[in-house]
Amino acid sequence: MTQPIVEMAKDLVMALIKENLIEPEDMQKELQKTHASLLSLKAREEGNVSNDENSDNTGSTPTDWKKSIKKHSVECLICGAVFKQLSARHLSTHDLDPRTYRQQFGIPSTQPLSAKATTAMRRQVVQQIRPWEKAPTYVKSTEQKSTNGKTAKPKGARKKTSAPASR
Repeated sequence: MTQPIVEMAKDLVMALIKENLIEPEDMQKELQKTHASLLSLKAREEGNVSNDENSDNTGSTPTDWKKSIKKHSVECLICGAVFKQLSARHLSTHDLDPRTYRQQFGIPSTQPLSAKATTAMRRQVVQQIRPWEKAPTYVKSTEQKSTNGKTAKPKGARKKTSAPASR
């Protein structure tokens, strides 16, 4: 006995939620999208849909880039694939690099192409290990300060002038 399409769509969406690839509040939209995809696959399988109609289907990817970056996932705006991080390797399959991808969809260059949780975790790790303190220039400057025993004055600092004596 075959499983109804609605049941298949529900099972697929529930699996995505369990794997934290989509947020529970996006369940209805994802369920509708999955159901429509399954219906089109069934129609194609039965031979009811020609290939010309399928070539016009651009998919139902979000056009607003802010909606594509979620807490635990980021969705490729071109193909709709879901990742934790949208890598340059994946973008190369679309003949793009991260810079042109951002330009194409109007994404700021400061916006990471990764899930919000992934970005937060990386930020926390960097703050803990403080890699800038291991850089040769940082180590050299701290050694110079400790050997001189003086703190360096910023360039352009003025000497304080004495205030005129008041009566």
